Amino acid sequence: MTKTSMVVCLSGAWRGESTDPQRSFHGSVSRSDLEALPVGAEVEVAFQDSGRRVTGPGDHGTYTLRAAGRTWTLSRFTQHTSHAGQTRDDRAPDSEWEAELVSG
Repeated sequence: MTKTSMVVCLSGAWRGESTDPQRSFHGSVSRSDLEALPVGAEVEVAFQDSGRRVTGPGDHGTYTLRAAGRTWTLSRFTQHTSHAGQTRDDRAPDSEWEAELVSG
């Protein structure tokens, strides 16, 4: 089975300290071509730790996006590239983020 990905843009912020396992991102969709995630939809992103000793960078855990009763696995969740190299607080409201959803 072939896996494909789609990038959606989110506006929001992380809640909680970076060391808090219950920390999560809360915001809304600011750009999307996916019908199931329309612009303005409220979203939450959380990180699930793998719970085991890791041997490689891909083994640490998984980011998941939840919205409208559905869940998507993310292959990437980063601040928008226009902010690359800038010092920033990921808990600042209305930060721009990119979520790459994996499907298939």
